[in-house]
Amino acid sequence: MDQSRREVILHVSDDPDDLQRALDAAAGLQATDLGVRVRVIVNGPALAGLTGTDAIEMPEHTQVAACNIGLERRGIDPDELRPEVQTVPSAVTTIVQAQLDGAAYIRI
Repeated sequence: MDQSRREVILHVSDDPDDLQRALDAAAGLQATDLGVRVRVIVNGPALAGLTGTDAIEMPEHTQVAACNIGLERRGIDPDELRPEVQTVPSAVTTIVQAQLDGAAYIRI
């Protein structure tokens, strides 16, 4: 895999409080010399951690994305997400595609 495209997926699905653990892990990864891009993919009950008016302190070079399928199932309007959060059509598909492209996967 091209060094400039190395990626780590942090998957958060169970507890909204796990979002902060994932962001802390992302910050720790960014503080190393690994040169990785980190994506936090959120689905399931953890999606509730992405709503609200407080800004998420996002580590540099980290993307946070919510699963559209999960949002729909939980009746969460994407407009309710914090502004830093992007959406993906499916968490499962996004994670599988990233792994097929060589990303490391960590479940939080």
